[in-house]
Amino acid sequence: MRSLLILAPVCGALVLAPSAYAGGATKSVECQHPLITGVEVWHLVHVSAATACPVAMKLYNWENKPGNMRKLFICKHPTGPVLVMHSFDGWELSITQSGRGNFQMARRQSSFYVGGTDFPVPCN
Repeated sequence: MRSLLILAPVCGALVLAPSAYAGGATKSVECQHPLITGVEVWHLVHVSAATACPVAMKLYNWENKPGNMRKLFICKHPTGPVLVMHSFDGWELSITQSGRGNFQMARRQSSFYVGGTDFPVPCN
């Protein structure tokens, strides 16, 4: 009986896990509680928020060091932001051109969008 009680949470997690990856849910997840930086992830495809948030926060912290924003992207008018850096911490970086120009991080079959105070990329 004791072994069943120990396995119950594991089995429950296995049953729930596919829903976290199914269809690239568009639900936005705030990466900090309480919210301080505004960093959020959404459109999670084959990746959990528990994996996406730490790398999104790491990118945010790197980007906010002096001079790093220019290393990440430049603004070209009228086309908008153009990435200078194309990978970060093992993730490929891109700016999608579907509508708002979402900032995307991808690795193999996993991907997610990063939003917050600096994304979508501010080119005014």
